Amino acid sequence: MQTDPNWSNFLYDEATRTINLIDFGAAQDYPKSFVDDYLIMVLACANNDRETVIDMSRRLGFLTGMESDVMVDAHVQAAFIVGLPFSKSGVYDFRSTNITQSISSLGATMLRHRLTPPPDEAYSLHRKLSGAFLACIKLGAVVPCRELLLKVYESYQFGEAGGEIFSNSSIS
Repeated sequence: MQTDPNWSNFLYDEATRTINLIDFGAAQDYPKSFVDDYLIMVLACANNDRETVIDMSRRLGFLTGMESDVMVDAHVQAAFIVGLPFSKSGVYDFRSTNITQSISSLGATMLRHRLTPPPDEAYSLHRKLSGAFLACIKLGAVVPCRELLLKVYESYQFGEAGGEIFSNSSIS
């Protein structure tokens, strides 16, 4: 993953209407097992699948299993908010989002009740994903997020450690 979402690291191609990454100096690898489980969790967030979000959050190390109901509820609610762009078919209009305010409102609860820090991989990944969300908001992007997620999920090769939890029929 590119870990420096600086505007100068991207080039817009007007002819194809695409944004191209032109600086790979800050790219970062993640362990395959983390990517496997994280992708399963992203789809669970998009599908509002509470049990899988909790299971994957424990497996990834976001939760210990000993959290209060208040913490688990705040964590799941935050996951569903982040999954919102991926939750419905068609385009997601980032111009009409209040994702940042919604997540911020849960921050105090999660800080007060969190028993463990997020996994190390999450710090860099979430910083970059939040940067991507903020860039989409700033640009007023309208993106077929669910279709892109499903395309990635369906073509992704899960490894031994991650396992595939969802069948193809359960992801649409």
